[in-house]
Amino acid sequence: MRVAVLVALAALPIAWPSSMATQSPPSGAPATSTANALGIDVRSRAVRPGEVLAIDVQAPDAVTGVSATLGDRTIPVWRVSPRAWRGLAGLDVEQVPGPLPLTVTATPTHGQPLSRTVTLDVQPASFAERHLSVAPRFVEPPASERPRIEREAEQLHAIYDTVSTAHPPGPFAPPVPHRRSSPFGSRSVFNGQARERHAGLDFASPAGAIIRAPAAGRVVLVAPLYFTGNTVVLDHGYGVHSILAHMQRTLVREGQVVERGARLGTVGATGRASGPHLHWSVRVESTRVDPAALLDLLAAPAPPAPPSRAAAPRPGAILAGWRRRRSPDAQG
Repeated sequence: MRVAVLVALAALPIAWPSSMATQSPPSGAPATSTANALGIDVRSRAVRPGEVLAIDVQAPDAVTGVSATLGDRTIPVWRVSPRAWRGLAGLDVEQVPGPLPLTVTATPTHGQPLSRTVTLDVQPASFAERHLSVAPRFVEPPASERPRIEREAEQLHAIYDTVSTAHPPGPFAPPVPHRRSSPFGSRSVFNGQARERHAGLDFASPAGAIIRAPAAGRVVLVAPLYFTGNTVVLDHGYGVHSILAHMQRTLVREGQVVERGARLGTVGATGRASGPHLHWSVRVESTRVDPAALLDLLAAPAPPAPPSRAAAPRPGAILAGWRRRRSPDAQG
């Protein structure tokens, strides 16, 4: 889905995947020609709960900074060239459908700030739901564990609220090569009680399989948590975090900086898990988004194909060819 508002200048051309759809700009959007104007380009798979919005801004030369807000949330942005800025915004899995304003403001070297607003139309999303009858212990944790659960939740929220600016996020690649076994956004209803939506992707990975960093980042948490077991959290920069859960073993330490593809740990079934698998979830400014959206918007380049190798000659072929060249008939 694309929402493009062109004010004076065409939006910055970015090499996005061709699968992104296009939505017409809001009616009445001005398209005058002036040197002091903002071009805004918003891309996503769709504008609905759980998606990620990639926001590109083209600003005049004499701009010292750009800021953005989506609704009442501040969206971190970074400079990619003298006139181009970029930010990522998440639509939480429980985002209410309807109009949502995106405002971009540029601070010029001289004069008043330049500001433009785009109203996004958030569409409803359809997620899977399953009803199960299970033992009560799988529905509610014991009361004795509640202090621990609350303490860990506060620790995670503090991490998600942290915005680092050492490097922009991406590109992203799947942390394991196995099939996806549980979709994002699905909800389980246990014994008639609805649980929170599944805010991540599950992979049907075998126990002991290597889990790799989906993108470069800094390890900000390595800990055994009640729900997610042995867990690694990566800070990818500008409010984007990955959570990789239920590990059998962790292979990194807090504070370590890793590149995409680095070994983080091995697949396990620790925490509240019924069997070995990898759970990968992503937060963008604390919003719960589908990791697959980042794989589409900020996909890592495919590895080059291995060079083709000529077939090896059959045993004795080289010797036979040498004999033919040395024969009297061959010499004339």
